[in-house]
Amino acid sequence: MSEKKEEVEEKNEGDKNLETIVEQLREELNNVLEEVKDYKDKYLRVLAEMDNQRKRVIREKEELERYANERLILSILPVVDNFERAINTDENTNNVQEILDGVKLIFKQLKDVLEREGVKPFESVGQKFDPYKHEALLAIESEEHEPSIILEEIEKGYLLGDKVIRPTKVTVSRQKEEKEDDTDGNQG
Repeated sequence: MSEKKEEVEEKNEGDKNLETIVEQLREELNNVLEEVKDYKDKYLRVLAEMDNQRKRVIREKEELERYANERLILSILPVVDNFERAINTDENTNNVQEILDGVKLIFKQLKDVLEREGVKPFESVGQKFDPYKHEALLAIESEEHEPSIILEEIEKGYLLGDKVIRPTKVTVSRQKEEKEDDTDGNQG
């Protein structure tokens, strides 16, 4: 009988050890589940923050695009005011020089506004044709100039900073074409 008693005691001890192990595993599982819950909560908060940030950036970008020209427009409005004053001057004024001087002042004011905004014209006459800066409208034969030299500006080109925002429309030189003799010996 004592063998059976020992077996029962060993079994009870094994059951107790097993119960202890199961209890430890349950405790570890609960700890891990709590950690997973914390990580999930942190993940959802970060995800919500990222979504809010994305929406905020989109909203700021739209607002920037909508009002980006406000400063430029505000600086051009005085030029518009001066044009209105010039148009509303006494229609009986016969002094063309006064009118011309007024228009020149308004033109200078507009050029100053553009310059403050970083817009400036660039010179092209005498330079070699550059398709990134120039648009050739005419080509004239010239013995005095190498081919592709700009002879005349038809419309000024402008830079915004270092970027060409409008190419200069130009007349360029081209090499004089040699006329071939026809079969009769005449030039044709």
